[in-house]
Order: sequence, then structure tokens, then C-alpha cells
Amino acid sequence: MKPPIAVIGMHRSGTSCLAGCLEDLGLSLGDVVTAAPHNKKGNRENPRFWPVHDAVLARVGAAWDNPPTEPVAWTAQERADLKAVLADYDALPLPWGFKDPRATVLLDGWFEVLPDLKLIGSIRHPLAVAGSLTARNAYDQSRGLGIWATYNRALIRWRDQIAFDVIDYDAPDYEVRVREAAARLGLVAGRPMPFREAELNHQKAEGEVPVGSADLWARLQELAA
Repeated sequence: MKPPIAVIGMHRSGTSCLAGCLEDLGLSLGDVVTAAPHNKKGNRENPRFWPVHDAVLARVGAAWDNPPTEPVAWTAQERADLKAVLADYDALPLPWGFKDPRATVLLDGWFEVLPDLKLIGSIRHPLAVAGSLTARNAYDQSRGLGIWATYNRALIRWRDQIAFDVIDYDAPDYEVRVREAAARLGLVAGRPMPFREAELNHQKAEGEVPVGSADLWARLQELAA
């Protein structure tokens, strides 16, 4: 049986694009958002996961934009709430997957429920992410960079434990990288992949990486090489 696949990464970091591309290549995502004001083709997320994740975050005094800096242990009720949503996925063709950036900082609970879960990560230049959060949420750059750092430290923490592909959203050979990763995940890498369109990228990776983000970005680039 093909294991489920989680697309992880910071908000506004190409996770929607990656999930959509993997869907083109045979990943079943279920009932997801396919259009949104700040995402023409939708964020490819199942809204039923949001309250589950938000409740876990709230319990530890966190939120999607104030993420926890340490792993979060889930309660039995929180795991039960997740299982209730996952029941819908039993009817999906295999392999199935999901995407919600919140899961990046909450994966401990997911692995308790789904020990065979496979991961694939998406990264993006910190200034592009911060710029996108400014455009969407009116966050100043420093706040955006702080959120970016916490999510990506969580991604690295998991990458240090489990081998999985990390895809740079702005890589010139993005399509090749996604197809290679998809093949390793058991998807149909040779299918057409129309989801990604250049005009969907509204924030370009331009400018020097701020000093406080440089080491982390360098490490992420190593993982994506």
C-alpha cells in the first residue's frame, strides 16, 4: 500500500504549487480549496484540517503566524479529531496526500496517527516570503522573516531525521526536480503538469538575504541541491 504524503513548508513558500503539481502527477488531495483571493488556483488545502491544527496551536499559546519553536505533543482528543477528518481519505485513490503549512510545526501528532507518512518540502527565498506576507497580511518584513525562520527550522529538524526531497520554489529546473521527487514518492512522473504557471508567482526572489536569515537560507539551499 502506498503511504500518504504530506507537503510541508512555510506559508507563501510554494507549498500550494507543489501540492497542485503532485496532484497533476497522481496524488489524491481530496476536497480542497481550488480558488482563493491570494491564490488563483487555490491553496489545495482541506479546510477541515485547519480547526484541528489551530486548536493544537492555541492550546500551546501559538498560532499559524506565531508558531511554536519546539515540537508539540498532541493530546488523545486532538489525535482523535485528526482521525475523524482522515476517515474521509479512506475512499480516495492511492496514494493520497495533504497540504497545510501548519502541519510543518505539528508533525509529531501526524506521525503518531500515520507512522508511515512520507514528506516533501517546499522552500522559498525569505524576502519573497516576507514580501508575500506584507501583501496579504500587512506584516512588516521583520515579522515575516521571523515566521519564515521558525517554520523552516522545523522543516530542517524533520529533514535531519527523515530523508525527503526539498524543492526550491524558484529553482530554474523546478519541473525536473518535482518530477524526480514525484517518482521517488511513487507518483506518475511523466504525466502533464499544467498546475504551475509563471504568472502565479507575484513575489520574486530578489535582493541580498538579510544577515539574520542567511545561515538558515544557506542550509535550506543545501537540502534542496
